[in-house]
Amino acid sequence: MNLKLTTDARKISWGFTMLEILIGASIITASFLGVLTVFDRLTKASRQMTALTQAGFLLEEGLEVARIWRDNGWVNLGNWPAGTTYYLTWNGSRWATSTINVFLDGKFERKISLANVSRDNSTKDIIPPAGGGGTLDVNTELLTVTVAWPSGGATTTKTMSAYFTNLFN
Repeated sequence: MNLKLTTDARKISWGFTMLEILIGASIITASFLGVLTVFDRLTKASRQMTALTQAGFLLEEGLEVARIWRDNGWVNLGNWPAGTTYYLTWNGSRWATSTINVFLDGKFERKISLANVSRDNSTKDIIPPAGGGGTLDVNTELLTVTVAWPSGGATTTKTMSAYFTNLFN
Protein backbone atom coordinates (compact mmCIF):
# COMPACT_ATOMS: atom_id res chain seq x y z
CA MET A 1 0.00 0.00 0.00
CA ASN A 2 1.38 3.28 -1.02
CA LEU A 3 0.15 6.23 1.04
CA LYS A 4 0.81 9.77 0.02
CA LEU A 5 0.72 12.61 2.49
CA THR A 6 -1.65 15.31 1.60
CA THR A 7 -0.73 18.98 1.83
CA ASP A 8 -2.67 19.34 5.11
CA ALA A 9 -0.81 16.39 6.62
CA ARG A 10 2.55 17.95 5.65
CA LYS A 11 1.56 21.26 7.32
CA ILE A 12 0.63 19.44 10.52
CA SER A 13 3.90 17.48 10.45
CA TRP A 14 5.86 20.72 9.90
CA GLY A 15 3.98 22.35 12.79
CA PHE A 16 4.92 19.49 15.14
CA THR A 17 8.56 19.76 14.05
CA MET A 18 8.59 23.49 14.85
CA LEU A 19 6.97 22.79 18.23
CA GLU A 20 9.59 20.15 18.99
CA ILE A 21 12.41 22.53 18.04
CA LEU A 22 10.91 25.25 20.25
CA ILE A 23 10.54 22.90 23.24
CA GLY A 24 14.08 21.55 22.74
CA ALA A 25 15.54 25.07 22.55
CA SER A 26 13.64 26.05 25.70
CA ILE A 27 15.00 23.04 27.61
CA ILE A 28 18.56 23.75 26.47
CA THR A 29 18.22 27.46 27.40
CA ALA A 30 16.79 26.62 30.84
CA SER A 31 19.60 24.13 31.46
CA PHE A 32 22.22 26.67 30.40
CA LEU A 33 20.73 29.35 32.68
CA GLY A 34 20.68 26.85 35.55
CA VAL A 35 24.36 26.06 35.07
CA LEU A 36 25.18 29.79 34.93
CA THR A 37 23.23 30.42 38.15
CA VAL A 38 25.06 27.63 39.98
CA PHE A 39 28.40 28.93 38.68
CA ASP A 40 27.54 32.48 39.83
CA ARG A 41 26.61 31.31 43.32
CA LEU A 42 29.76 29.21 43.61
CA THR A 43 31.87 32.19 42.54
CA LYS A 44 30.21 34.43 45.17
CA ALA A 45 30.69 31.77 47.86
CA SER A 46 34.33 31.43 46.87
CA ARG A 47 34.88 35.20 47.13
CA GLN A 48 33.17 35.27 50.54
CA MET A 49 35.32 32.40 51.82
CA THR A 50 38.47 34.10 50.53
CA ALA A 51 37.54 37.33 52.35
CA LEU A 52 36.69 35.39 55.52
CA THR A 53 40.04 33.59 55.41
CA GLN A 54 41.92 36.87 54.85
CA ALA A 55 40.03 38.44 57.77
CA GLY A 56 40.99 35.52 60.01
CA PHE A 57 44.66 35.97 59.14
CA LEU A 58 44.43 39.73 59.75
CA LEU A 59 42.86 39.12 63.18
CA GLU A 60 45.60 36.68 64.16
CA GLU A 61 48.28 39.03 62.84
CA GLY A 62 46.87 41.86 64.97
CA LEU A 63 47.13 39.74 68.12
CA GLU A 64 50.65 38.61 67.18
CA VAL A 65 51.77 42.23 66.74
CA ALA A 66 50.43 43.02 70.21
CA ARG A 67 52.32 40.02 71.62
CA ILE A 68 55.53 41.33 70.04
CA TRP A 69 54.98 44.74 71.62
CA ARG A 70 54.23 43.17 74.99
CA ASP A 71 57.36 40.99 74.80
CA ASN A 72 59.53 43.99 73.85
CA GLY A 73 58.37 45.91 76.91
CA TRP A 74 55.07 46.41 78.66
CA VAL A 75 55.42 50.15 78.17
CA ASN A 76 54.75 49.54 74.46
CA LEU A 77 51.31 48.15 75.23
CA GLY A 78 50.41 49.01 78.80
CA ASN A 79 50.53 52.79 78.36
CA TRP A 80 47.84 53.02 75.70
CA PRO A 81 44.73 54.85 76.85
CA ALA A 82 41.89 52.37 77.30
CA GLY A 83 39.09 52.69 74.79
CA THR A 84 41.15 54.45 72.12
CA THR A 85 40.97 52.85 68.68
CA TYR A 86 44.23 52.33 66.82
CA TYR A 87 45.03 51.06 63.35
CA LEU A 88 48.10 48.94 62.62
CA THR A 89 50.54 50.12 59.99
CA TRP A 90 53.70 48.57 58.63
CA ASN A 91 56.36 51.15 57.88
CA GLY A 92 58.66 48.74 56.02
CA SER A 93 60.72 47.63 58.99
CA ARG A 94 58.42 47.53 62.00
CA TRP A 95 54.82 47.75 63.16
CA ALA A 96 53.36 51.05 64.32
CA THR A 97 49.97 52.39 65.33
CA SER A 98 47.99 55.19 63.87
CA THR A 99 44.73 56.89 64.78
CA ILE A 100 44.07 57.35 61.05
CA ASN A 101 42.05 54.62 59.41
CA VAL A 102 44.13 52.30 57.23
CA PHE A 103 42.50 50.02 54.66
CA LEU A 104 44.36 46.84 53.79
CA ASP A 105 44.12 45.76 50.16
CA GLY A 106 41.71 48.67 49.75
CA LYS A 107 39.03 46.57 51.43
CA PHE A 108 39.76 45.47 55.00
CA GLU A 109 39.67 47.81 57.99
CA ARG A 110 41.62 46.47 60.99
CA LYS A 111 41.51 48.25 64.32
CA ILE A 112 42.71 47.40 67.78
CA SER A 113 41.72 48.72 71.18
CA LEU A 114 42.57 48.07 74.81
CA ALA A 115 40.25 47.82 77.77
CA ASN A 116 41.18 47.95 81.43
CA VAL A 117 40.83 44.75 83.41
CA SER A 118 39.52 44.49 86.96
CA ARG A 119 39.94 41.54 89.30
CA ASP A 120 37.79 40.24 92.09
CA ASN A 121 39.35 41.27 95.43
CA SER A 122 39.10 37.83 97.03
CA THR A 123 39.60 35.33 94.17
CA LYS A 124 41.71 37.55 91.86
CA ASP A 125 39.58 36.31 88.93
CA ILE A 126 38.97 38.69 86.06
CA ILE A 127 35.63 40.45 86.35
CA PRO A 128 33.68 40.92 83.10
CA PRO A 129 33.56 44.59 82.06
CA ALA A 130 29.81 44.71 82.73
CA GLY A 131 30.31 43.15 86.17
CA GLY A 132 31.78 46.27 87.75
CA GLY A 133 33.65 46.45 91.03
CA GLY A 134 36.93 44.79 91.83
CA THR A 135 40.40 46.25 91.69
CA LEU A 136 42.03 47.58 88.54
CA ASP A 137 44.85 45.29 87.38
CA VAL A 138 47.49 47.55 85.85
CA ASN A 139 49.45 44.54 84.59
CA THR A 140 46.61 43.06 82.50
CA GLU A 141 44.80 44.50 79.49
CA LEU A 142 42.05 43.16 77.25
CA LEU A 143 43.09 43.69 73.63
CA THR A 144 40.42 43.45 70.92
CA VAL A 145 41.19 43.24 67.21
CA THR A 146 38.34 43.96 64.79
CA VAL A 147 38.38 43.44 61.03
CA ALA A 148 35.54 44.78 58.87
CA TRP A 149 34.99 44.62 55.10
CA PRO A 150 32.15 45.24 52.63
CA SER A 151 30.29 42.11 51.59
CA GLY A 152 27.13 41.93 49.51
CA GLY A 153 25.92 45.47 50.17
CA ALA A 154 26.59 45.20 53.93
CA THR A 155 29.63 45.29 56.20
CA THR A 156 30.90 42.04 57.70
CA THR A 157 32.78 42.33 60.99
CA LYS A 158 34.87 39.75 62.84
CA THR A 159 36.40 40.29 66.26
CA MET A 160 39.04 38.47 68.32
CA SER A 161 40.03 39.33 71.88
CA ALA A 162 42.79 38.22 74.23
CA TYR A 163 44.05 39.15 77.67
CA PHE A 164 47.63 40.42 77.78
CA THR A 165 49.62 40.29 81.00
CA ASN A 166 52.87 42.01 81.90
CA LEU A 167 54.95 38.83 82.07
CA PHE A 168 58.34 40.46 82.42
CA ASN A 169 57.60 42.90 85.26
